Amino acid sequence: MHIITSITGRLVSIFGNMFFWLGVAGIIIALIENARLRHYKKHETNKKRIAVITGASSGLGRGYVLALAKQMAEFDIDEFWLIARNEDRLKALADEAKVPCHILPANLTAKESFEKVTGALKEACCEVSLLINSAGMGLSRTSEEAGNDGEQRMITLNESATVAMIHACLPYMTAGSRIVNISSVAGFQSMAGFNTYAATKAFVLNYSRALRQELLPKKITVTAVCPYWVRDTRFIETASGHKSSPFLSVRTETVIRRSLRTIKRRGIVSTPSIVSFLDYILSGLIPDNILSRIASLARV
Repeated sequence: MHIITSITGRLVSIFGNMFFWLGVAGIIIALIENARLRHYKKHETNKKRIAVITGASSGLGRGYVLALAKQMAEFDIDEFWLIARNEDRLKALADEAKVPCHILPANLTAKESFEKVTGALKEACCEVSLLINSAGMGLSRTSEEAGNDGEQRMITLNESATVAMIHACLPYMTAGSRIVNISSVAGFQSMAGFNTYAATKAFVLNYSRALRQELLPKKITVTAVCPYWVRDTRFIETASGHKSSPFLSVRTETVIRRSLRTIKRRGIVSTPSIVSFLDYILSGLIPDNILSRIASLARV
């Protein structure tokens, strides 16, 4: 028994030290990268610089438009391109924001919508300074309850539309441009009862991380925003059918304010609440089968 205890203690000591120094190395690399990225500057151009925001008619998309309307110079924005299905809401948002806006009503589950966006970008002779992929949907149901149609809609809007928008905008991006993809705290682990949504957000998170590495040589950065439940949007009611907000849910303004700090300094992942931050840390320490059971308790 003493031998087993001794061996176990030695292994913990070895691997504990290894993980500690790996963590230190990771922090140092991140600090060096962030320091270098802060000096990214947009080159001088006569072209109009635009911010393309999907899902702009409500929720986080709408919130980003209103917040960025006050920070246009800081993010190199001359005009907003607002994309969502509801044209009337987009027009109302443009009036409220009181900044130059181009309205593009589009259903991003339809292939022709991306042809429309690509054609508009080609005609506009512009540069895309910022792309925020905020369009998305979720169903707080098991796979059987969501059905094939429900799961396919989530995959199409959360994954395929995100990738398609990036490919539409990337040819018009230059050094200093930013891509922001709205992932979720659900993407840090699998979640029974929220299965497909969590899987699509895990895709968005990992796709964003890898795409960032691919685009860094071009000085284009990618940030994944991973919020917890946002209480003052329609997402909770749409996803679950309930109007009550989960414990520790956050407000849209809080998510926008905190995530914009990360986006501005060109961070990799934004965790704009205490729940997001803790889940992000724990996902690297706790086996998924355990963390998944804990996370599933948080679904509404």
